[in-house]
Amino acid sequence: MPPFSVSEFTTWHQTFEADVALYAELGISGIEVCERKLSSDYQRAREQLQIIAQHGLKVTSVQPRCHALFADSMCPDVDDPDERAAIFRSTIDLFSEVFPGENIPLVAISGNAPNHNYRHAHETARRIYPALADYAADRGLRIMFEPLNPIIMNADAFIVSLDAAMGLINDVARDNFGLMLDVWHIWQEPAIYERVAQIDGGRIFGVHVCDWPVGEPRHIGDRVLPGDGVIELPRLLKAIEATGYDGAYCLEIFSRDELDDSLWRQDARNVVKRGLAGFQKSWEARKCC
Repeated sequence: MPPFSVSEFTTWHQTFEADVALYAELGISGIEVCERKLSSDYQRAREQLQIIAQHGLKVTSVQPRCHALFADSMCPDVDDPDERAAIFRSTIDLFSEVFPGENIPLVAISGNAPNHNYRHAHETARRIYPALADYAADRGLRIMFEPLNPIIMNADAFIVSLDAAMGLINDVARDNFGLMLDVWHIWQEPAIYERVAQIDGGRIFGVHVCDWPVGEPRHIGDRVLPGDGVIELPRLLKAIEATGYDGAYCLEIFSRDELDDSLWRQDARNVVKRGLAGFQKSWEARKCC
């Protein structure tokens, strides 16, 4: 089985320390760190991050505190994209200092186009991301851009297709600026299996796995564990493997507390164990696709 990690979004109501301890205890090899779970005090955050290595985990990716170029639902109170990029640079500083030489990728999304001015938003992204990628490269880190599902258009993103994301990545033209491929976001696109298989695996810096609920989501945060939904996950995993990608597959689960079957309100240990088992089953099934 390929490297497997867990995003801290999956166990959202636990502390950072509890996440690290749980993942290590379950034999998970990697963690996607959600910076929002760290202290806002820089020195304290550095101390917290030290425990990852102490538990034998590897940081496979990072969700920065401010990971969108424009305002989004997780960080709606900063409008200026240059100011948001400055916050992103502070995340680069933190992780490059604590994990030197580990080439960790940081997740980036577009956020919402101000006043629905998509031309301005695209032009701004192509102005800011090259310099941000260079800043990360100088500190030994990568940035991976994640296109979101069209149902999140104008809620968290204006780049909501694989083609648009690859267009941005090609325009930025930096070796350390690549793609985060999230199955929940791209599985419905036309001819997706063939298109994914044709991507250069060296441009894919990370993969998020989960599943799409039967009967459609009840909220943009409504996701289910691998194998519990309607995505042809084995077929999609086979397509990703065909690219030559050899990095981690990261379990990333969003939910909503008000849902009766909310995964965020269930036992975290059980959720992670079931998520790992579902991925393992889908990975094995890819051989039959």
